Amino acid sequence: MASALVAAGWAYMKEGDWTRGLNAASNLRNPVAPSTEAVDAGRAIYRERCVACHGDRGRGDGAAGVTLDPKPADLVLHVPQHSDGELYYFIGVGFPESAMPAWRTALSERERWDLVHYLRVLATGNP
Repeated sequence: MASALVAAGWAYMKEGDWTRGLNAASNLRNPVAPSTEAVDAGRAIYRERCVACHGDRGRGDGAAGVTLDPKPADLVLHVPQHSDGELYYFIGVGFPESAMPAWRTALSERERWDLVHYLRVLATGNP
């Protein structure tokens, strides 16, 4: 019983930390200027790291994503609801209680910002 309480408290603490981090990230501005090169770099990262779960069009219907619970985010719907800083944060630290991994050690800051540029294009429905 005590270990369950400790685990529950740790989960709450981690989620609280995650939410505080998200709030802080919401005002971050993308330091990478929008460009064809940034979008192309982000597209390459998306195809390598994200398409398996989120799918070619970002609808959360990738081959690996269909078995996940919860399902991967539909990026066409989800991306426009968030600031660049929030998207950068989601990419870097993942999303609680989902299969969305933290990419901050696998992707450089520049790569994560390039990916944000591509996600903006993807969300238009015309990648």
